Amino acid sequence: MRVLFVEGKEKEVLLRLAWELPHPFWLLEGEGVWLLEVFGAGEEAIAKAQALPGVKVWAFTLQDGVVYRGCGKKSATSP
Repeated sequence: MRVLFVEGKEKEVLLRLAWELPHPFWLLEGEGVWLLEVFGAGEEAIAKAQALPGVKVWAFTLQDGVVYRGCGKKSATSP
């Protein structure tokens, strides 16, 4: 699976891109910068991201990972 990362300073621009794509995403906030992470992104998504002004774009192939391992304690958000 390809994972697309798009870094920019304008939250609205990144959210607009995210909602245009048919892929799950996360939007992360840093110190004065936003990072959009798009899962399962294809060439079309990468091209749309690269066309945005003022952003940095990276695409990686997912090799390994864990989405949820749990902490052993029940909480309101535990599955």
